[in-house]
Amino acid sequence: MEDAKLSRRRLVQLGLGAAAGAGLTSAAVVGLVQPALAHWDFDHDDNPFRENRELAKSIQNAYAFLDQMMDAYAQGNTVRLAQSYADQIAGGLFTGTGFTYDNALLLLAYLTRGRRGDMARAQVLGNALVYAQKTDAKADGRFRQTYSVGSADSNGVFVKPGLSFLQGSAVGDVAWAGIALAQLFARTGIKDYLDAAVKAATFIETTTRDNSNVPPGGYFFGNGQSNKSTEHNIDVYALFTMLAKLTGDSSWLNGAQHARGFIEAMWDAPSGHFWTGTSDPTHIFFDNSPEDVQTWSYMALLDPDFQASLEWVKTNLAATDTSFALNNGWGFKGNFRVYGSTYASLSKIGTLLGDASVDPDAVWCEGTAHVAAALLARRLPREKDIPSFHGDVQTSGTLFEGVQVAQASLGHGQTVNGHPLVDGQGIVASTSPLNTGFGFNFFPIRHIGATSWHVMAGQAANPFQLGLRTPSL
Repeated sequence: MEDAKLSRRRLVQLGLGAAAGAGLTSAAVVGLVQPALAHWDFDHDDNPFRENRELAKSIQNAYAFLDQMMDAYAQGNTVRLAQSYADQIAGGLFTGTGFTYDNALLLLAYLTRGRRGDMARAQVLGNALVYAQKTDAKADGRFRQTYSVGSADSNGVFVKPGLSFLQGSAVGDVAWAGIALAQLFARTGIKDYLDAAVKAATFIETTTRDNSNVPPGGYFFGNGQSNKSTEHNIDVYALFTMLAKLTGDSSWLNGAQHARGFIEAMWDAPSGHFWTGTSDPTHIFFDNSPEDVQTWSYMALLDPDFQASLEWVKTNLAATDTSFALNNGWGFKGNFRVYGSTYASLSKIGTLLGDASVDPDAVWCEGTAHVAAALLARRLPREKDIPSFHGDVQTSGTLFEGVQVAQASLGHGQTVNGHPLVDGQGIVASTSPLNTGFGFNFFPIRHIGATSWHVMAGQAANPFQLGLRTPSL
């Protein structure tokens, strides 16, 4: 039961209510090389928002925040991961803590823009992930949920074991690190990154695959656990399909299909959405339906048979937060409105669940970016959209506008490593205290994960597809 620990999303509730092994040095980053697959087009000229100056400025500011977070404890080519949240999260409990999932997103965000400086930063992060994997005590390809990033180890690398209660290796966290490293290999051709992605996938395949309960099959939440997450199986499907292409080893497609079988078993055709997963190997968990399962499934599968999940999420999880809402993040100062997505179906009744601290109207900024990214991957035209919506591109634009309001008006006065963050740059996790319905909350604290998703969505990137592009575009 080693991994029966807190998932990466339980962090916020707690405080509030390599170099040597990888053949790398902390002072040097492997030189850039030509892409491994030179025929892939990594530009984003198909982005319908490429001429939107307001969104471009928002993305520019967001990258400035990501740079500041990444450089909070070390700069230049020093191998390091970044702190995930501003210092203020959980009363300072997570200062100096970098979540693996968030850092995978950060790496992907830099690949999305892809300037020379971005590529150097992506390689620093990739080298840090390789180091974390190679120096892990288990030496079996896993990644831990968090790492300590506030000080260097004896090799000068800012990657050390994280908080003791966040050392599990949930499948989703391991898969996202693998996805980021696979994408980095595809762009640079540096084999260390592919090798690390394969090791991560091998850890998932050998320790979490359920061959006994088929259907629904799939992969367990972590090794030694009996529940299964639809989200995690989406991540596995994406990673394994990438590896089949990058390695030429078609055996990875067997695992991808095993994960896909579980995903499809969680599909509820009458409602047109996916359930969150199972509470044991076979029994579906019906109590709460999250946003990410609906949008990530489309970005990964690109299957029109399941695209109704996008209609489900953009209607049933729609949220509008204002500066006059209960427990709002603005504190009744000014007149602000943010339209976006909440976290899950139970999030809107957080106060009825007994949590008097939350705003039932809170918008989850990361999830709002998920929705925008998925809609841009599909691009349903106006004439085919459901009533009161006017096509996927226009809906995405409305979502971006909401996040821009949050970016400009929330998260002021926050710090990283004790130093002030520049106001108006980073994206907060949620506009107001938000109850997820899964026993943990989000808050209006600036977050590299939410910010990374915003810049990827704003550039029409799809991290579930190699090259960060939806193939049909």
